[in-house]
Amino acid sequence: MSGKRAASLMAKQVAAGALACLMAFSALALASCSGGGSERVHLLVKVPRTGHDVVFDDEIVYADQVIRLMADEFCKTPEGGNVDIEVEVFEQNQYDSAVEDSFDTPKSPDVLYGDYFNISTYIHTGRVVSLGDVVSDEVRNDVFDYLWDMSTVEGKVYMMPYLLRQNVLAYNKDLFRQAGLEEYIQDGKIASWSLEDWTSILDTLAERLPSGAFPMMMYAASSQGDTHTMTLLRSAGSSFFDESGHFSLSTPEGVAALDWIQGGVSRGWFPPHAENLEIEDCSSLFREGQLAVYMVNNASVSRYGDTVGLVNFPGPDEQGCATVFVSGFEVFDNGDARKVQAAKDFLSFVYGNEELLSYAAGTLPASKSVSDAYSDQIPYFDLFQENSDNVVDFTGSNPDTRAVRDIFYQCIHELLMGNTTPEQAAERIDRECNEAIDAGVAASVLHE
Repeated sequence: MSGKRAASLMAKQVAAGALACLMAFSALALASCSGGGSERVHLLVKVPRTGHDVVFDDEIVYADQVIRLMADEFCKTPEGGNVDIEVEVFEQNQYDSAVEDSFDTPKSPDVLYGDYFNISTYIHTGRVVSLGDVVSDEVRNDVFDYLWDMSTVEGKVYMMPYLLRQNVLAYNKDLFRQAGLEEYIQDGKIASWSLEDWTSILDTLAERLPSGAFPMMMYAASSQGDTHTMTLLRSAGSSFFDESGHFSLSTPEGVAALDWIQGGVSRGWFPPHAENLEIEDCSSLFREGQLAVYMVNNASVSRYGDTVGLVNFPGPDEQGCATVFVSGFEVFDNGDARKVQAAKDFLSFVYGNEELLSYAAGTLPASKSVSDAYSDQIPYFDLFQENSDNVVDFTGSNPDTRAVRDIFYQCIHELLMGNTTPEQAAERIDRECNEAIDAGVAASVLHE
């Protein structure tokens, strides 16, 4: 990094640090922009409290720090000279209260940053504007094509991808060694095991692990982390969704996967009463060395160092499968054309500024140029990039993911308790989740 760039970044870090301190007293901050004109535009940008790593800046620990930096830089431009940007942080479990419940109030967001599987729902409220005029040819060519596919509804781009995290499974090497499973430990790669191997491994762990340690994560107390359970339901060859994007588990492959999970309860694969656990409970067990297999992504795996190995979820083919969580931006129309234009100008500025795009370098950047520039600094970059062919879509064409998830986790809760058979669980998931999908489609309104 040049001395000039280092000085520039250091100055921004100081500003970001000062804003982070201010956040201790308030959940929001205002980037007040100087500039001409008598009538100013106020933008409210909302972002969930999200950890964030940057390979060249240890001062950045939360996503909102990056958003504030973007706002500060935009406000120095002619386009941003008349704009005040307020950044408000909300908790991860408060998307609806922070967004949809605030519509038609002064707290309605003009810009939202978040995970696609959460923010895509709002596209169907008719409030989220298409961003075709933000996506210049240069911007489109700089972002990986499959991310544009995930950002598009009915041919129009409604979300701007910024970064992504790829999710696979991690196994505790020490616990595997204790169980005599050294043959499965592989360094420097993301392994894949057949369902038969998985069954044998989990049975062996259940038999040989010390008291208080458990083979694999499982939880169903809420919808948190349910996408990992959905991914496990591909383990016997199920595609999970049909061609129309509806759930399709009432097949031999879908029922077999549900049976595999339910059988794991009696075989001792999971912590006791997993139906009452949250994903964070399993995360704590894994961090404490009491869980042999847990979910990680390319950003979180570094915290474990050489103590873990990586493996794909058991999947429909021999390579297994992984998932990606994309994070990015969308713009809302709150009835003020000047705000909509200012929000678009803000995003145009961000996606035209490689230095701001580079703050995604810590996870997997959406930008090809940033990926090229920082691939040798981003932990495990090549490993996860090579595994991208094994990524599966866990949302289908669902316009209301949260409504579906509220149903899905309850079905898994009952399955783990033994209150329903795999066949009954498959039928209920297909029926009730598909009803929610159809209701979402019927209620969907896209911005004109």
